[in-house]
Amino acid sequence: MKLKYYLTLFLLILITFVQAYYFGQNKVNADIEEWSTIQTMHFDIYFPQGEDEFGKLVALMSEETYYNLKEQLKFPITSRIPIIFYRSKSAFQNTNIIYPLLTEEVSGFTESLHNRVVIPFDGSYANLEELLIHELTHAYLNALERTKEEALASLYSSYIPFWFSEGLPEYFSTQGKKDYNNMFILDMVINDQLPYIENTSGYYAYRLGESFLTFIADTYGSDKLMEYFFALRSTSGIDFATKKVFGLDFKELESRWRFQLKREYLSLIDTYDLPSISLEQRTDSKKDGSYFNFMPRFSPQGDKYVYFSSAGARYSVWMGGLHGLSAPERIIKGEVSGKMEEFYYFRSSLSWFPDNTRIAFSAKSSDGDCIYIVNTSNKKIVQTIKLKDFDAIYELDVAPDGKNIVFAGQDDMQCDLYLYNLETKELRQLTDDYYNDLQPRFSPDGKSIIFASDRSLKEPEFPKRLFSHLNQNVFQLNLNDKICTQLTFETNDCNYPFLDASGTKLYFVNSVDGVSNLFMLNLDPAQKAKVTNVLAGVYSADISPNGKQIVLSNYFQGAWNIYYTELLPETQNFISYTPPQLFELKNDLMETVDLSRLNYYGKRPRRPSMQKDPLAEFIRQNEEMDSPLHIEYNPSDSLGLYRNISYDDKPTTIATIPEIKPYKTKFSLDTLWGGLAYSSYAGTVGYLELSLSDIMGNHGIGINLSAAGKLKDSNLLISYLYLKQRMDYGIGLFNLNDEIYIQESFPGPQNDLYIRYKQRQTGLYLLLRYPFSRFTRIELENMFYQQGDYLSYWDWNDGDWSAEEHLGNDMVLSPAVNLVHDNALYGSTGPLSGWRFYYSIGTSLRDGNLDYLTNYLDWRNYILFSKRYSLAMRCITGISVGDYPQRFTLGGYYGIRAYDGNLSGEKKAVFCTELRFPFFENINIAFPLPLNIPNVRGSLFAEIGTVFDDFDKFQATYDGKLKDLYLGYGFGPRINLGIFILSLDITWLTDLSYISKPTYFLSLSEDF
Repeated sequence: MKLKYYLTLFLLILITFVQAYYFGQNKVNADIEEWSTIQTMHFDIYFPQGEDEFGKLVALMSEETYYNLKEQLKFPITSRIPIIFYRSKSAFQNTNIIYPLLTEEVSGFTESLHNRVVIPFDGSYANLEELLIHELTHAYLNALERTKEEALASLYSSYIPFWFSEGLPEYFSTQGKKDYNNMFILDMVINDQLPYIENTSGYYAYRLGESFLTFIADTYGSDKLMEYFFALRSTSGIDFATKKVFGLDFKELESRWRFQLKREYLSLIDTYDLPSISLEQRTDSKKDGSYFNFMPRFSPQGDKYVYFSSAGARYSVWMGGLHGLSAPERIIKGEVSGKMEEFYYFRSSLSWFPDNTRIAFSAKSSDGDCIYIVNTSNKKIVQTIKLKDFDAIYELDVAPDGKNIVFAGQDDMQCDLYLYNLETKELRQLTDDYYNDLQPRFSPDGKSIIFASDRSLKEPEFPKRLFSHLNQNVFQLNLNDKICTQLTFETNDCNYPFLDASGTKLYFVNSVDGVSNLFMLNLDPAQKAKVTNVLAGVYSADISPNGKQIVLSNYFQGAWNIYYTELLPETQNFISYTPPQLFELKNDLMETVDLSRLNYYGKRPRRPSMQKDPLAEFIRQNEEMDSPLHIEYNPSDSLGLYRNISYDDKPTTIATIPEIKPYKTKFSLDTLWGGLAYSSYAGTVGYLELSLSDIMGNHGIGINLSAAGKLKDSNLLISYLYLKQRMDYGIGLFNLNDEIYIQESFPGPQNDLYIRYKQRQTGLYLLLRYPFSRFTRIELENMFYQQGDYLSYWDWNDGDWSAEEHLGNDMVLSPAVNLVHDNALYGSTGPLSGWRFYYSIGTSLRDGNLDYLTNYLDWRNYILFSKRYSLAMRCITGISVGDYPQRFTLGGYYGIRAYDGNLSGEKKAVFCTELRFPFFENINIAFPLPLNIPNVRGSLFAEIGTVFDDFDKFQATYDGKLKDLYLGYGFGPRINLGIFILSLDITWLTDLSYISKPTYFLSLSEDF
C-alpha cells in the first residue's frame, strides 16, 4: 500500500505540491485545444489553431506593448518570453500551465518558472490590451532579473513589496485613469478606512499600489518610478531606497500621498450623498458576509426582484420583496455542482419570464456555458439550454412575450448578440463584428434590442496603444430591419442600459467625477438627468414596471449591496442632449489595425555576442561597493548605459516576416537537483530528481534516481503524465528497494545475530483520472510488479554481509478504484463550507491469491452557519480482509488526536465534530521583536473512534466505561503562515470515568 501511495505521489508531484491525502477539485478539459505559434523579436506567441488573424493581432500588440514599456523600463530584455492566449475564460481556468485551480477572480497570470504570460480573451480587445500590459510588465521585470546569473544572484536580497510589484503593472496598464479601480480608493478615503500600504495584501494591494505610484508619477514625474524600482532592487530596505530617490523616509512619502487622496476625494462629499441618505439598503454585507450583491431585476408584476449574491460564501441567486418586509431567500445555490460550477461575477445577469415565476440566467457548467430556466416558487431548474460552439454566454434577457432570449455570446474571438427562439430552437446572430457587444435588453414591445457596445470611437486615451480609442456607448438594434441607432454619446463607458415600460426613457450607468451613477435619458426630446447621486459606485440597476421604484447595486464600505429607492421625477434636473442618430459601421475593428506592421517584428539576432549586458553591468558596478547599504545609486550614470543598446531599437526595416506554425511539443526543464558521494561500504551513492514539461503543461516527465552501488540496488522511478484531454493518463516504471534490519542478542562477545531482509519491487504503475465535473471524479489505479525477497546475515569473521539468499519471487497485481467529490470552500486555515467524499476499493493479488481487499471511506461536511463560524464533521471507516489485510492506525491526523499509542486494526471507524471560529483578530508583540499575527483561528473538537480485528471480540463499553471505543476532545489555535498552516491542539482522552493528562498535537497541515 505504501508503494502505491509513493508512486501516486510522484506522478502528481510533477504538477503540484500534494498535501497528504486525496481531495481537491478538478480541471475539466471538455474540449481539446490545438495551438499555433508565431515567433516575433521578443516573444513566442501561442494562440488557438485556426484563429490566425487573432494570432497576428496579439503578436503585434505584444511587440507594441514591449516598446511602450521599454520607454519606462529602459533596459532591453535578452531572453524570450512565451505568451499564451486562451480563447475564453473557461479554457484559461482549465490551463495545465500551473496546477492550482483558477477561479473567476483571476484575470491572467505570469508563471515565474519559465516566465510564461497566460491570458484569456473575454470578448473585449480593449480589456485584452490592458491585461497584456499588466502581465507583460511582470514578465519584462522577471526577464530583467534573469539577464545574467550574477544579476540574479544579487537580487535575492532585494526587497520589492507586493503592493509595488502589483501596483506598477496596474499603473502601466491604466495610468491611474480607470474610474473602477479608483472607486476602491475613494471608498476607503470617504469611510476613513484607508490602510497603511505596507499592511495591505490581496486585491487591495493592487489598488493601493497603483494609487501610490500614480501619486509619485504625477508629483515627481514618471521617470521616478523606475528609479524607485531599481533602488528597491539594489538596496536592503524601503526606507533607504525612498531616501535615495525622494530625499524622504517612506512614512513621510506615504503621508503626502494620503493627504493628496483626502484633498482629491473628500471634496466629493459636498457633491454626492452617502447611500444611506437617499437610498434604502436591502442587503447587509457586514451581517451576511457577502461581498457581491449584483444585477437586481424586478419581476414583471413589480412585487419582487432577484439578484446575485455571495451571501453564505457561495455566489447564488437570491430573491427579495418589493417592500423589504421579509428576509431575502436563496433561489438557487451556485458553485456546488457540475450544473452551475461558477458564474461570470461581472457579466452574468438575470431576467424574468412574463409569468412572474420563472427566471433565466447563464452559468458555467462542466461541459460549457448553459442557459438555465428556474422556477422561483419551487426553486427547481425546469430547463437547461446547452448551445454548442460558444466559448462564453454572458448577459441575457427574456423577450416580453417569453418566446425568445437575447444574449451576448463569445465565439470565434468576438462577442456578439444572438437571439434564441425557445419554441423553434432557432439561433439567430444579430451582430457579427469584432467590437464588444454586451448587456442586451429587449425594448418593451420586443421589437428592438438595447445594448452596450464599444463600437463608438473617441480620441485615443493612450495614442500608442491599439485599442484605447474604443468607447462604450448605448445602441438600439431593430430586429426587423437590423437598423442600428446610437442613443448615448458619452466619453466614459456606459453600462447596463434598459428602457422603462413606456419605451421613451433610457436608463444607463455612467461615470462623472470618477463616480458611477444611474442616469436617465428622455429620447424625445433628448434630455439627460442624473437619477442617483451617491458614493462610491453604482454598478447595475433596474426599474419597476410602473416606473416608480428602482433597485440597484452600489459599492460602499468595502462591498456591493442592493439598494432600493422611490423614483421622484420632480427632483431630476434635465439638460439637453444629443438626439439619437443612425449608426453605420464603417470599419470593423480589425480593419482599424494595420497588421502589416507585424512584418517589422520578425525574429532576429538579439545582440552581438561581444555586447555587454547593460543591466548586468549596472548591477555588477553596484556589487563592487562594500555593502548594499553603501551603493551610490546614480540614475544618470545608469541611464548612460542606454547608448549601448541600439540593437534593441524599434525596427524600421523588415528582416524576417513572422510565420504562423503549428505548435509542436517541446520539453523544458522544470526541476533538477541531487547529489553524489562515494562510500567505501556502498560504493557510489547519489540522488537525482528531474522533471520536465511542455509549454502548455499537458505533458510531464519525471525521473527519480537514488543510486546505491549496483543499479539493481538503486531506487529508480520514471513517470509520465498526460493532461491534455478530459481524462488524465499517468504511467510509471519503477525499481524500488526496501531493507529491514533485525537484531537478535545472545550471550558472549560478537554473538549477536544481525539479519538484513531486503525486498525489491520492479514493475509498472498506471493511473487514469476522469473528472465528471469540477467537483467529482473517478480514479483508476493499477500496479503490476515483481517482488523479490532476499536475506543476508552479518558475518563477524569477514566483517561484511553474507551473500544474499534469494527467498523467491512473487508477481503482484494491485488495482484500485477511487471516487472523489470535493466542493469545499476554504477559509484561511481550512474548509468552511461544502462537503467532501472519498471512497476507495483496492485489492492486491499475489500469484493469484488474495493478499487483501480494502474498502475505505472518508466523508466530511462543513456548515457555515454564521459569517465566520463553521461546524465541521468527519466520518472515516475502513475494512480490510484477506490473507494479509492492511492495518489502520487509531492516532494522528486521521484518527483520535488525543491518542498517542500504536494501536492498529483491520477495521476502523472514527467520527469527529469540530467548531471553527475566530480566536484572535490580531496578536501584537512588541518585544523582543515587533510582530503582528492577524486572523488567528480556533477549533474546539471531539472525536470518537476505534480500530479492531474481530467483530465478535469488539466491546464498545465495559462496566460503564469505554473499552474498545476511544473518546478524545480538545481545542487549539491555527495560524496561516503563508506556506503552511501552524496548528496546535491541546487534547484529552477519556473513558467516561477518567480524564488523561493533556497531550499536545502540533502539525503543519490545514484543518481537515
